[in-house]
Amino acid sequence: WAMCPLGACSLLVVTMIVLNFQRVNPGKMLPMGVVSQLKIAAVERNVELLSNLSNSTDSMFTRTLAAGLKQLNPDDPAGSRPRMEAAIAETAGREESRYGFFVNFLSLMTSMSPMWGLLGTVSGMIGAFSKIGQGGMGKPEMLAKNISEALVCTASGLLIAITAMGFYFLFRNLLNRTMKESES
Repeated sequence: WAMCPLGACSLLVVTMIVLNFQRVNPGKMLPMGVVSQLKIAAVERNVELLSNLSNSTDSMFTRTLAAGLKQLNPDDPAGSRPRMEAAIAETAGREESRYGFFVNFLSLMTSMSPMWGLLGTVSGMIGAFSKIGQGGMGKPEMLAKNISEALVCTASGLLIAITAMGFYFLFRNLLNRTMKESES
């Protein structure tokens, strides 16, 4: 019975890995072709082109930039800088939370899978001790099924958790690196 929740955990981990490979993609979050055009427009101080480019491209970076540009007062660019920076910081925080939401499910599976495995282990050991109580002490074949169940559950929970943990840190670091590149 314990393999049912462990199977669900493994399916969720695989789903989250595939989903995060699609979502936490530096090329989609920070499209370099658009970023280079935005840099040129910024050097030329072409606010209209900056606004058009950021509004016409749907990415983490352009949504963040567009929020800041909405706060720009063309008559007082220096005076609108604090509002722009605050809008950019707020939007960047929301974007990071948005992309990190599904990454955090991998962290959840890192914690839950070993617990389900441990529960299956305890269940298997209860069965083994129950067999011993019924006079199976001299018959190892009676205990083998329950001990096997316990070990399979433990191994499965750990395998799922180790995989989830590895991918959690991969996506978390990828997201952090992309956010830092975006800030610079």
